[in-house]
Amino acid sequence: MNHETMIREILARPQDIAWLPWAVQYFFFIGLACGAVLFAGGQRIYARQGKLSAQQSQWEFAALMLAVTTVIVAPLALNADLHQPARVWHFYAHFTPWSWMSWGSIFLPLFSLLVMGYFLALIYSRLKAKPLPRLLAGLALLCGLSAISILLYTGREVSILRAQPLWFSWWLPLFIFLTACQAIPSLLALWLWREPQYQRPLARWQLISLVALALVTLLWASGNNPSAQALRHWAVQSPFIALFPLVLWLLLFGLVLFNGRKTLSTPVIATQALIALTLCWSVRWLLLMQTQTLPKYNVLANPYTLPLGSEGLLAIIGTFGLWVAAIIAIREGVKWLEQKVTGANRVEGEIHHG
Repeated sequence: MNHETMIREILARPQDIAWLPWAVQYFFFIGLACGAVLFAGGQRIYARQGKLSAQQSQWEFAALMLAVTTVIVAPLALNADLHQPARVWHFYAHFTPWSWMSWGSIFLPLFSLLVMGYFLALIYSRLKAKPLPRLLAGLALLCGLSAISILLYTGREVSILRAQPLWFSWWLPLFIFLTACQAIPSLLALWLWREPQYQRPLARWQLISLVALALVTLLWASGNNPSAQALRHWAVQSPFIALFPLVLWLLLFGLVLFNGRKTLSTPVIATQALIALTLCWSVRWLLLMQTQTLPKYNVLANPYTLPLGSEGLLAIIGTFGLWVAAIIAIREGVKWLEQKVTGANRVEGEIHHG
C-alpha cells in the first residue's frame, strides 16, 4: 500500500508597520497640551478665594499659551496618521461606542474648543482688566475634565491591545502622561525666561513629576503580569532602550536639583527643556514605533526603516516646524493685542483728561 507523504509549509512574512511617525507626533503634542492645561487650570481652581497671585497668573497664562500651540498641531498630526482625511467623517457617520477611537473623535474636538475658549476668555479678562472669576474657573474645570478624557482615550487605545503584551497595562496611560508632565515646568521656565524668579518653584514641580514618573515605572516593571514581563525582557534584550531614557531622566534630575538652589542661565534652561522634550518624545517613539517591530503572531521581527518623506523624517520635522511657527504667532499676536489695547487706553485717558 502506497502512502503519500504530505508536506505542509507554513510561510510567515514580516508585517507592515501600522502606526507611522505621525502617531508619535500626535501623542507627543496632545500629551503636552493636556499637561499644560491641567497645570494652568490648577492655578485657577486652587487660587485662594478665586484671586490669583502674580505667580499663579503668569503661570496660568504661559501654560495656556503653550497648550494652545500644541492643541493646534496635535489634531493635524492625527489626521495625517489616518492616511485619508475622509476617514475622519466615518467616525461620526458610523459611531461605534465600543471603540476608543470613536470616542476620541468626540473628545478631541471638544478639548480643542474648550482650550481655545479658555484662552480667549483669559485674554479678554487681561486686556479689559475684568477678573471674570466664575467664568474662568468654570472653563478651567471643564478643560481639566476634558484633558482627563483625552488622556484616558489616548492611553486606552494603546493599552487595550492584547497583541502587544508590553502595551496591555493600566500603567501605560499614566506613564505616558507623566513623561509629558515632567516637560511642562521646564518649558514654562524657558517661556518665562525674562522672569527667572519663577525657576525655583517650577523646578520643584518638575522634581515631583520626575519622582512620580520613576515610581510608576518601577511599579509597572515589578509586576507579574505579561506587560511587566515583556518590559523587563525588552530592557534586557535591548539595553539601549532602557539606558537612553534613564540617562535623560538622570540628567534632568540633576539639573532640577541644582535649579532648586540656584537660578540657571537662559542657555542652561533651554538645554533642560530640550532634554525634557527629548525624554517625552523618545519614550513615545520607543513605545509606539519600536514595539511594532517585535513579532506578534510569528517568530519573525518586523523591520522598520524611517523614510525621508512625508511618512517619516519630513513628518517629524514638519510638525515641529509648525509648532515653532504657532509659538511665534501666538506670542506675537498676544503682544500686539496688548500693545494695541494699551495704546488705545492711553489715548482715551488723554482725551478724558483733556
